[in-house]
Amino acid sequence: MIVLPCTLPLAFVIVPMAMGKKPKKGLGMAIMFGLGLSLTLSLYGLFIAIVGKSLGVSGAIGQATVFSRVLFIIGGLAALIFGLSELKLIKFKAPSYSGSYPAFITNQKDYLKAFFLGLFLGNAGVGCPNPLFYVLLGYIATLGSLSQGWWLGFIHGVGRATPLIFLAILGMLGVNAVTAISKKE
Repeated sequence: MIVLPCTLPLAFVIVPMAMGKKPKKGLGMAIMFGLGLSLTLSLYGLFIAIVGKSLGVSGAIGQATVFSRVLFIIGGLAALIFGLSELKLIKFKAPSYSGSYPAFITNQKDYLKAFFLGLFLGNAGVGCPNPLFYVLLGYIATLGSLSQGWWLGFIHGVGRATPLIFLAILGMLGVNAVTAISKKE
């Protein structure tokens, strides 16, 4: 997932932050960034589990009601539109945030800054949402389990943060892998 245009820009945030620090502090900042990112995605998982449970989507797989069929059609159309736009077959701009970081975040000390940036930027992606996350959210909705929704969102966040942390470690060791990855894209 790191080479997707939805996730790779996160490396350009955390790697430079970690590179300018001592190894222990840089690693701590990268981990705090990953924790913030994972917590944001876990909250999405929890919210979607609540919605899925409230709407009875958990029964949609076995007993496809009219309501659940409409939800599946909406989800399928959203995935189709996103896919066609990524292939540049249609023009569609997904909502995204392109402003500067809030002053509340930039005024924090290093560890809190990294954590809050992870919370803020873990908000479904940078530039575009991560398509795999939508598939996971659909699955979470059908489960209708709050604990599983939170946990699956958190684990997905850990999966997205792990390569970022690895790239930060390489950066602290003097290997700028972010530049090499961005050139291959």
